[in-house]
Amino acid sequence: MKIALANPVESNNRQGNVIGYPNMGLLSLISYIREKMKDKVSVEYIETMSFDMHIRMVEKIRPDVYGISFASHTLTYKKNPYALINEVKNRFPDIPVICGGTHPTAMPEDVLEKSRADIVCIGEGEETLVEIISYFRGEISSLGDINGIAYRENGRIVRTAKRKFCDINKLPMPAWDMIDIQRYSGPHLRKSGGYATCVLSSRGCPFNCVYCSNPIWRTDKPWFRMKDPKLVVQEIGYLYDRGVREIYIRADELNPNMSWCLKLCNEIRKAGWKDLYFQCNLRVDTINDELASALADINCWLVYLGIESVNQRVIDGIDKRYKVDKIPDVCRLLKRYGIQIFGYMMLYQVWEENNELRWETPAEVNNTLKTAWRLSKEGLLDYISWQFATPMPGARLWDIAVRHDLMKKEMKGVWDINMRIPGVSERTMTRQRLLGFLMQGYFAFRKGRINWRMWKRILRKMSYIVRSLK
Repeated sequence: MKIALANPVESNNRQGNVIGYPNMGLLSLISYIREKMKDKVSVEYIETMSFDMHIRMVEKIRPDVYGISFASHTLTYKKNPYALINEVKNRFPDIPVICGGTHPTAMPEDVLEKSRADIVCIGEGEETLVEIISYFRGEISSLGDINGIAYRENGRIVRTAKRKFCDINKLPMPAWDMIDIQRYSGPHLRKSGGYATCVLSSRGCPFNCVYCSNPIWRTDKPWFRMKDPKLVVQEIGYLYDRGVREIYIRADELNPNMSWCLKLCNEIRKAGWKDLYFQCNLRVDTINDELASALADINCWLVYLGIESVNQRVIDGIDKRYKVDKIPDVCRLLKRYGIQIFGYMMLYQVWEENNELRWETPAEVNNTLKTAWRLSKEGLLDYISWQFATPMPGARLWDIAVRHDLMKKEMKGVWDINMRIPGVSERTMTRQRLLGFLMQGYFAFRKGRINWRMWKRILRKMSYIVRSLK
C-alpha cells in the first residue's frame, strides 16, 4: 500500500516562494508509520511550490491513501488546501483523502463541509493515522473504532472519542532521510554559513494566552511535554553529520521548566559542537543568569522574546502573565552574555473582562512601538517582528471576535487588518502598521545576519510596504 503525505502548496502567498522548514509533523508521521507498519506500506512526502506540480506528483505516485496537513492561514492562499483536496478528488475519486494539522483539528466540520475530504484527524496524528491506514487495509472494521477522527456517515458528520496523547519519548526520530536539507532556507536570521533547520524539543505549552491557538492540541494532559534531552541531542547530532550548522530549537518557549531546559543545554554542551549555532524562544519571566550562561555556552546567539505589548493592562488582559517592567533587565542580562534579542510584538490585542469587550488603544500601541525604538537605541533590542492580533480557530481570541462580531468578512494575513477595533479607524491602524514595517526593516538591516536565501520574501514585503503608502 502506498501512502502520500503532503504539505499545502506554498505558491501565491505573501511570504514568497521559499520554504523555511520541512513539515515536522509529517516527518514524524512518516517515521512512525514506517516503524509500526514496516513492509506493509511505503510512504512518499509531497511538498511543491506549484498547484499543478502537486497534482502531477499525486498522479505519479498514485497513492492508496492521500493525507494533507495544513494550518488556518493557508486557506487565505489563492490555491488553498480545499481547492487542492477537491482537485485531487476530481482527478482521483477513489483515493481516500485524510486531513490533519491545526485547522482540521480546530474545525473538522468546516473541512468536511467545504471540501471533499473523507476523514479528519483531530489532534496528534501518529497513532491515529496508523489506525486509519489499518482500516483501509481491512485490519480495522469500522472508522467508529478509531479515536480522534471525524468523518461523514449517512449524511451527517460523526466525531469519535478523543485520542489520548502518545509518549513523545517513544516516537522515532523524524524521517529526515525523506528530505533534501539544502532545499530549505532555515530561519530568517542566520549566523552560520552551513545548512540550517529546526528540531522539536517539546510539544504543547502550559500557558493559555488569549491570542494563541495552541489549545486545539489539548485533547489530553499534560499540556506541556518535554523530550528527553538525550533524544534531542541525538537528533541534532544526526543533522550535524548532514552538514547542518544552525538550528532553531522549536518550542513555544524553551524555559517553562527550568530544570529540563538546563539539562538540555548541558547535553548539547557536552556534545562539543563548536561550530554549531542555536536560536530559541524564551518567556520573559523565567530568564535568569544560570539560563543565560547555559545558552551562551552552547552558541545560542539569538533568542526570541514574546513581548507582544509593553502595557501591563494589555498583558494582564491577554493572560500573558509577566511583568513588563522586567523587560529591560532581562535584555541587559542576555546582553551580558553576548546574546542578541528578537522581540515579538502584536498590535491591537482584544480580550474580555467579566464578559465585557476590552482592547488595546492606539496610545498603547504607540507606546509599544516607541518602547521598542528606545530599547533598540539603548542596545537592548536587536530585531523585532510585529503583526496585528489575528483571530485563529482554536484561540480564545477567535471566540471573542465571533461573539462581538469583530471579524471582517474576508480573513487575510497577519499584516492585514482582520478585526474591527471599536473606535479605532483603519487609517490609524494603517499608519501604525507602516511604522512597524519601517522599524522592523531598519533594525534588521542595521544589525545584519539576514538570511538572503529569502530575498524573494524580502522583496515582496518591501513591495507590500510601498503599496501600503497609497
